[in-house]
Amino acid sequence: MKLLIFALCIIIVSLNACTTLQKKTAQPMVHKQPVVQEPTQPRSERSLYLGAQTAMRNGQITLAIEFLEALVTQRNHEKESNLVDLTPILQLTDLLLKSNRPKDALKYLQAPVRLTKLSKDNSAEQKDLYLMYARSLAGVKEYNKALDSLIKLLNQHPAFMPARHLQITLYIHTKQFALAHVAINIAIQQQDTPRLRQFQADVFARQGKFQKAFNSLKKMHALNTKDDTAILLLSQLEIQQKHPDKAEKILRDFSKKNPSSLRVQHALARFLIQSKRPQEAIVIYKRMLLSLPESAEIQSALGLLYYQQQQFKEAAEHFHKARQTAPQNQSYRFYYASSLEALQKNKEARTLYQQINPQHALWKEAQLRLASMDFIAKKYTSSRQHIQNILKKDPTNSQAWVLLSTTYLAQDKFQQLLDKTQPAMYLKQIPARLQMNRAIAFEHFKHYEDVERTLKSLLDHNPEHADALNFLAYTYAEQGIKLDEAKNYIQRALTQKANDGYYLDTLAWIYYKNGEYHHAISTQQKALKIITDDATMHEHLGDMFWKQGEKEKAIQQWQSALSLQPDTPSALQLKIKHGLNDSP
Repeated sequence: MKLLIFALCIIIVSLNACTTLQKKTAQPMVHKQPVVQEPTQPRSERSLYLGAQTAMRNGQITLAIEFLEALVTQRNHEKESNLVDLTPILQLTDLLLKSNRPKDALKYLQAPVRLTKLSKDNSAEQKDLYLMYARSLAGVKEYNKALDSLIKLLNQHPAFMPARHLQITLYIHTKQFALAHVAINIAIQQQDTPRLRQFQADVFARQGKFQKAFNSLKKMHALNTKDDTAILLLSQLEIQQKHPDKAEKILRDFSKKNPSSLRVQHALARFLIQSKRPQEAIVIYKRMLLSLPESAEIQSALGLLYYQQQQFKEAAEHFHKARQTAPQNQSYRFYYASSLEALQKNKEARTLYQQINPQHALWKEAQLRLASMDFIAKKYTSSRQHIQNILKKDPTNSQAWVLLSTTYLAQDKFQQLLDKTQPAMYLKQIPARLQMNRAIAFEHFKHYEDVERTLKSLLDHNPEHADALNFLAYTYAEQGIKLDEAKNYIQRALTQKANDGYYLDTLAWIYYKNGEYHHAISTQQKALKIITDDATMHEHLGDMFWKQGEKEKAIQQWQSALSLQPDTPSALQLKIKHGLNDSP
C-alpha cells in the first residue's frame, strides 16, 4: 500500500534564476581632452548592500549574489568583522541555497559559525546563522552533521521553532521516525501548532499507522478550523484507504461550511472527475465561477469537461473566456482550437493552431492537427509539410510517421511510402499502423517476403493484432503456401472479430486454395451477407462456384463483381467469357 506523502517543509529550496549583468549602452563618440585615469576604487559597503537589495527586489538573484559576495569578501579582510553584522552573510547564503549552491553557502558560513559561540543570550541573527549552517550541511547531504548542529542550537534555544521544524524534516528524510516523534512531542509541549500535527501525521503515515495519522490530522484541523490543508490531507488519506465515500463527505461538509475555500471545491471537482461523474464536477466549477468569474483556470477546467462530454459549443465558450483572461496561454489557445475544429470551424481552428509557440509542449500536437486537417481535405503536400516540421524536431514521433505513411498510401505512392518511412525502421518501437501501411506497399509490388517479414515483426510485439493476423493469412493464401499456418492466423483474428466480413473472406480463400470448395462457398456466402458491395469478394465466390462445378452461379457472381467497378475489369470479362479452365 502506498504511503501518504504530505507537503512538508523542504530541506533546500531550489530556485534557478539566470540573470546577466546588463551591458552598458554604447555612448556616442565625443571629442574630449585626454584625462589621466585614476585607479579604480572598491565600491563602498553601503553601495554594494543597496545594490544587492535592489537586485533582489527585481528578482535578479545572480546579480544580488554577486553584490553580496563582493561585500562579504571585502568585510572578511577586516578582523572579526563577521561578528559585527550577520545580515549580508545570511542573505547571501539564503540566496545560494535557493540557487542550489549549498557548498558555496558553507564556504561563507564556516568562519562566522566558528566565531559565534552558542549561548542563551544569542541574538536572532546568531540563531539564524546556525540554522542556515544546518540547512547548508543538509544541502550537501551531511545529514548527521546538520542534526548535530541543530541539537546544539536547540539545547540553548529549545523554543526556536524553525530549527525544530528542520530537525523533524531531517529525521523524516533519514527515516529516523522514532526520533522524529520525540522531536515533535517536545515541540508540541512548547506550542501545539497545525504544522507540528501535520509533521506527526506524515510520520505516522510513513509508518503505516493510518488511524493515528488520521487522528493527528483531526487535531491539526481543530487547531485552525478555517484552514483547509488538514481537510485536503484527510480526504487524500481516506482515498488511499479505499474509502471514497468518506473522502467525498469530508470535502462536501467543509465546502458547505466554508464556501469560499476554492481549494477544497477544486479537490472535490477533481474527485468527481476521477469518479466518472463529470456533470457533478461541472456544477462545482460553475459554483466556483460565481466567486472567481475571471479565473482562466476554472474556465479551462470547465472547457475540458465539456470537451470530454463532446459538448463542443460549451467547451469553445469556456476556452474562449479563458483566453480572454490569459491571451498568451498556449494551452488555452490549443484547446480552444480543438473545440472549434470539433465544431467544423476549421478556418478559425487552423489560425489558432498556427499560432502555437514552437517551444510549447503542445506545438507538435498542433502540427499534427494541421496535418490531419489537410489530409482530410486531400491537401497531401501541405499535410506532409506539417509532418516534416514535427520530424525535424522530434524524429521519434510515432504519430507523425504513421500519418506520413498514410498520406502516401492515400495517393497510391507506394514506393515513396517505403522510401520516406525507412528511417522510422530504426525506432525502438515501430508503430503497428506504420508497419501495416508498409506491408500494404510491399504487397502492391508482390514482395511477399517483405510483407511476411514486416507483419511477423509487428506480431512479435502485438501477437493478437487482428488486422496483421488477417493480412498475413491472406498473403499465404494468395500464394497457396503455409495454408495450415494461415488458417491458424485467421482463426486467431476471428476470435476477436467473429463477424468481420473481410476476415471471413480470408478464411474462405484459404479453404478454396486447399481444395475445400464446400467450406469455402458457405464461408464466403456468410462474408457477403456482411459486406455486399466488394467486387473482389464476389469474384472469389465466383471462382469457388466454378471449381465446385456450378458454372452458372460462378458467372453470375463474376458479373456482380464487374458491376462494382473492380480494379481489373478485363480479367473478369475473360472469366465470364472463358471460365477458369479456359482462361489464358
